[in-house]
Amino acid sequence: MILTFALGAGLVSLVLAVSVYTISRGYLDVQRQRSAERQASADADFMRGRLAMPGASAQEVLTALDPPANTALLLRWEGEWFTSQASVGPGDLPADLVPAVTSGTQTTLPLNHDGRPFLAVGIPLPGGSGLFEIAPLEELQTTLAILRTVLAACGIAATLGAAALGMWASRRVLQPLRDVAGTAAQIAGGELDTRLERTHDRDLATITESFNSMVDSLQRRIERERRFFGDVSHELRTPLTTLVTGVGVLDRYSDDMPERSQRALRLVVNEVDHLRRLLDDLLALARTEAGLHHDPPEPLSMGELLAHTMADSNRSGELLVVAADCRVNGRKLALERAFVNLMDNADRHGGGLVGVTVQRVGRDVVIHVDDAGRGVPVDERERVFERFATGHTARGGTSGTGLGLALVAETVAAHEGRVRCTDRPGGGARFTVTLPCIDD
Repeated sequence: MILTFALGAGLVSLVLAVSVYTISRGYLDVQRQRSAERQASADADFMRGRLAMPGASAQEVLTALDPPANTALLLRWEGEWFTSQASVGPGDLPADLVPAVTSGTQTTLPLNHDGRPFLAVGIPLPGGSGLFEIAPLEELQTTLAILRTVLAACGIAATLGAAALGMWASRRVLQPLRDVAGTAAQIAGGELDTRLERTHDRDLATITESFNSMVDSLQRRIERERRFFGDVSHELRTPLTTLVTGVGVLDRYSDDMPERSQRALRLVVNEVDHLRRLLDDLLALARTEAGLHHDPPEPLSMGELLAHTMADSNRSGELLVVAADCRVNGRKLALERAFVNLMDNADRHGGGLVGVTVQRVGRDVVIHVDDAGRGVPVDERERVFERFATGHTARGGTSGTGLGLALVAETVAAHEGRVRCTDRPGGGARFTVTLPCIDD
């Protein structure tokens, strides 16, 4: 918008300046020519009267004239030339001027003498004679130069003024959009009580009210989902806990059962365990999306967090390599669960976890989780983070819930980070988590 205002004003200023200068120059040229012709006519009338007197000398009559400053006079009288200035002679006149004047025609022609502009006016006199007046145009040229400078300055000032006006107008026009964007960003960050301020501008009042109504509706829906989440988690956990406990009791006495019953019990145990893990992942994923967390964000050392996570999950600390550590602002439980899911994914579907590396790249901390499997095909590397990506999508695994990597992606995104899957140098898959550091 600023560029548009500036270009528009510049174009208008250019057109106006060229128009004003052209018209002014034409007018001043005409006025200067008329002034020179009037002066020359008056001088010619004076000379006609004086030369008609008996015994009049042409040179004395010419000398008696008082022309304007820097104006030279030449007189052709009875075939002879007389001049008021020794530096100007008949050879300095335009070639077409003398024949025209001696033939009885008043003529005005431009003249350039010693690099300076002049106007030569010829007035016929009796007997084929003539008076030639050479008037300077330097004053006119100076006036035109000043006019050009003033017009250029006005054009530049108008362009700069239009740019400033465009900046002010663009800020005023775009400010409501900035307010909407800022409010939307705050709402997306979890501040659901944020609203746009009411305005007295009738054009913006409708947008403000519609936006606030939309956010009110969104907040009510999220609150309903949160209540639904709490109800569902309670209703599902209670019977599932009972089922797990009952199956666990039966499993302890499985040796006393017939072989066929043992196989059936083993299937039930596996399915109940799968259902328990699926419910845990679903609830964790729903909690992450709804912004419900048991722990607030806090500064966390990634090296210490991963060491603690690997120790709690009974994994060897020798697999962890901390090349460069830094702290992140995160939720400890959520990040621990995300990295456990990555390690479990490596063990279940990637041939086993072979290493976890922590390093710093610029203002980010980068964590590599490597496995010893066959790797992930390029066309599957985005799909593995989708929900319920089981079967061939999860590298042939069927024991997972299909939510582990989806929960990782949601958790990392909630911490303003990103996760991706690539090839590990030497073979296998590498899952890379990048999180922003808070260290200076």
